Amino acid sequence: MAKQKPALLYTTAVATLLTLLLAGAFFNLIPWTSSATEAYPGTQQQPGEVPVDPPGAVEPEPGPQQKQPLFEGNINRLPLEMIIDLLSFMESPIAGARINMTDGQLPGAPRAYRNGTHEGTDYYNGFSGTPIARGTPILAAADGIVVRIDHTYIEMTRAERDEYHRISAASLTTPEDILDKYRGRQIWLEHSGKVITRYAHLDTVKDDLAVGDSVTAGQQIATVGNSGTGPAITGANTEMHLHFEIWLNGYYLGQGLSAADTRTILRGILE
Repeated sequence: MAKQKPALLYTTAVATLLTLLLAGAFFNLIPWTSSATEAYPGTQQQPGEVPVDPPGAVEPEPGPQQKQPLFEGNINRLPLEMIIDLLSFMESPIAGARINMTDGQLPGAPRAYRNGTHEGTDYYNGFSGTPIARGTPILAAADGIVVRIDHTYIEMTRAERDEYHRISAASLTTPEDILDKYRGRQIWLEHSGKVITRYAHLDTVKDDLAVGDSVTAGQQIATVGNSGTGPAITGANTEMHLHFEIWLNGYYLGQGLSAADTRTILRGILE
């Protein structure tokens, strides 16, 4: 009988171990949720679910790198009505002004003198339905951020302009750095959907504005001038106008379109 005692003890130990293992498995089947409800009071989170934000949580504002363009690709390939709808948040950069009826003052018009293409629309006195002269206020076409502002500007000389003409004539198109000189004093704004507007040939820009500042639609940002033009070199008081461009994804609005279609779009969004 004494020899059977170790066997009995061994059998008892094995039975106890099996009981503990079965009990542990049973308790693991119970849907304990106290930790989830403590972490997120008021939720009905179940085991295995991805934790949800607590009630009242606010999504963080997207950073600059998260901004999405208004449209991927060349916006000019969309139907005219869709382009107008996408850009309907914009306003005229000159109060009461209308889009020019002259094709040569619209985006896409040839510029033979510099072997290039016009990339914006011009607002001239006598062609825009409202008086335009040196000093006429220029307004932000939409809410946006200043991304360029030429507080310091030096007009090109006659010799420099002649040299730019020579270089452009020998090129396939106007080199971008020279085209930038022809635009004169400028201010650029970035708007919703990464839309960029450029305002060129300015006389002045607002002293209290700097890169990174926010502006609202209709806020004055500059005044009409003739910087970057031939008359500006001699100080003549002619060629006063605003050159206004709209860009998205590296394409200017009206690029590749007929003058009639471009005019329809510009009137639809700016008048």
